[in-house]
Amino acid sequence: MNGAETVVKFLQDKGVTCGFGYPGGPVLVLYEAIYKLKFNHILTRHEQGAVHAAEGYAKATGKPGVVFATSGPGATNLVTGLADAKLDSVPLLAITGAVARDDTGSDAFQEADITCVTEPVTKYNYFIMDESELLPALEEAWEMTTSDRPGPVLINIPKDILATSIPADHNATNKVRRHRPQPPESETQIPAVLEALSQSEKPLMLVGGGCNISPSAPAALKGIVDAIGLPCATTLMGKGTLAADQRHYLGHIGMHGTVQSNHALAECDLLLIVGSRLSDRVVALPDDMRAAVRTIIHVDIDGSEVGKRIRPDIPIEADAGKFLSGLLDAVTNNGWRAPEVWQSWRDMLEDLTIRFNRLITKRLAATDPLRASFIIDRASHLFAGQDPLVVTDVGQHQMFAAQYFKIESPNSFLTSGGLGTMGFGLPAAIGGSYGCPERPTVLVAGDGGLQMTIQELGLLAALDLPVFIMIMDNSTLGMVRQWQTLFFDEHYSQSMLGNNPDFVKIAEAYDITGKNIHTVEEFDAAVSDFQANPRPYLTRIYVETFENVFPMIPAGKGPGDLIMPGFEA
Repeated sequence: MNGAETVVKFLQDKGVTCGFGYPGGPVLVLYEAIYKLKFNHILTRHEQGAVHAAEGYAKATGKPGVVFATSGPGATNLVTGLADAKLDSVPLLAITGAVARDDTGSDAFQEADITCVTEPVTKYNYFIMDESELLPALEEAWEMTTSDRPGPVLINIPKDILATSIPADHNATNKVRRHRPQPPESETQIPAVLEALSQSEKPLMLVGGGCNISPSAPAALKGIVDAIGLPCATTLMGKGTLAADQRHYLGHIGMHGTVQSNHALAECDLLLIVGSRLSDRVVALPDDMRAAVRTIIHVDIDGSEVGKRIRPDIPIEADAGKFLSGLLDAVTNNGWRAPEVWQSWRDMLEDLTIRFNRLITKRLAATDPLRASFIIDRASHLFAGQDPLVVTDVGQHQMFAAQYFKIESPNSFLTSGGLGTMGFGLPAAIGGSYGCPERPTVLVAGDGGLQMTIQELGLLAALDLPVFIMIMDNSTLGMVRQWQTLFFDEHYSQSMLGNNPDFVKIAEAYDITGKNIHTVEEFDAAVSDFQANPRPYLTRIYVETFENVFPMIPAGKGPGDLIMPGFEA
């Protein structure tokens, strides 16, 4: 086999059932191997679409996403997606072509030093300069995508190596063994955690994306919350780890989180953080958080994240599921009971939750024009019980979806959290739906972000997937406009989209059903049509231009500065 066939055969042996990509000159021999070996390749309309589709597939299925690109601009078009995957801990294997070894460093046609370009945005990357390195690098890269904290790994292969014969007796198991000292077993630290909980009066558990990634975490998390009544909030990436109606669940936390979750963060005397790196959108003022008299316990599989922003009293480097399972076992086997003093804390948080829910319910009414918050809440009700895969782009609609769309299972809220990548939504929805075609996929997108990768409607039509697209058309870059309203004296500098295209006609040009939506009746009818015939369906929903996302904590402020019009603490 040549190098290209070796790559494809390796992927098949690992059980990879699909890869996303776009061909080009230096990878033609790789695409010939894809053809000969009948590998399932999905042709996107742009390399950025390919990498975001691979992300969506990986987030929805838990399996590594695979993406192919050619050298030069093909490879550089992957950079945003790789950075997105690194921040959100998404397992990706990117395979790129390169100019021939003899031409390396000569500024040859479509040459780019993708190894150096992607070094900051990948977990690791490889530049193969000897054919004997190919199989060992593939083996190590595959393991690295999913081991410990998942992430993107890139392998850059010169085109002459792709065409070179690779001896069958090359021992792929001779990969480099990287020595990493093992952290203390989390079980040894659980007694200290239970002792800290025993001494607390106002505890809060903060759950991040690590609890979605670790397969055993959601069940153990629910067991703990049920067993001891520990108040719990999630980050944006942690949504879905607990059901929306789970008792003692306070909703998601941070800049646009609920009143009750942010109040709990401000007032707790013990903070147990599991599977979160505590980004600035969760805790904007880490020094203030540490200065308060409270006990902080930080659990994360990535030791470099533990204490990076807030120094914990009890640092624990462990997989979220392993830690939570151990904690649940200790609570169950030892008959541990929550201190009685917790009850007044829980009662106060429950009162805040009831009053907050009452306020937002009053705001959810059909208006003319429609409000994005209302229509997303409506979609949540119409898709309830179907375990939809909910995907968002980035902006106001993303926060409305986080607030109003009830997520029914883990790994079912797919969004760009750390990087905040506009254009993520459509290709990620395609990748997620391809991995889970038995479930409806609902894409909530903005009129700005959708246009960044709108060409992937061609791929959606080709695959004929059950994706229901909700374009929140407010003719503005909503989140930018909101900040300009609140903090920049209503100076709407370059945030108004005055000439949006006819999204419905574009959808119809791709042979996708499209509907313009002005009323709730029209929206209900569109959802009914889609559910009766689950194929690609695009709705352009005309929504109020100046609706703001609340609650909101201004940038650089703490939870005590939360803005929620109409709510009195």
